[in-house]
Amino acid sequence: MAAISRAVEQVTAIIESLRKVLDQMEEVLELVELAERQKTADEQEIQQLNRLLEQLQRSGGRRRSQEGSGD
Repeated sequence: MAAISRAVEQVTAIIESLRKVLDQMEEVLELVELAERQKTADEQEIQQLNRLLEQLQRSGGRRRSQEGSGD
């Protein structure tokens, strides 16, 4: 009987350990998902900044050509 009791205790300890690992893995998953959302937001912000820079370059080029034609 003692061997069976020890086996039950060991299995119970393993189950508890696995539950803790599962909790930790869920936390890691949440962090990875958060990082993915942040990466997507960062990429969108960079695209928006690139569009703004392109607009500024285009409008700046028009301004220079208009200033040059006024001489």
